[in-house]
Amino acid sequence: MTSEEALALAKEWMTPERLAALDAMTDEDIAAQIASNPDAAPELTDEWFENARLVIPLKGRKRAA
Repeated sequence: MTSEEALALAKEWMTPERLAALDAMTDEDIAAQIASNPDAAPELTDEWFENARLVIPLKGRKRAA
């Protein structure tokens, strides 16, 4: 999918009704959806941010494959 196709798909999805439903979701609703989807990324909690580290890659160094 190209970036143009992704942008067009996103614009198509963003109807006023869908945006209102998204805006009405509570933190509990979001946490429940994350918990019920094994493919979802984990919720970024305050604890996650407290333990996070900023890692800046060195320029010119090749990454491992």
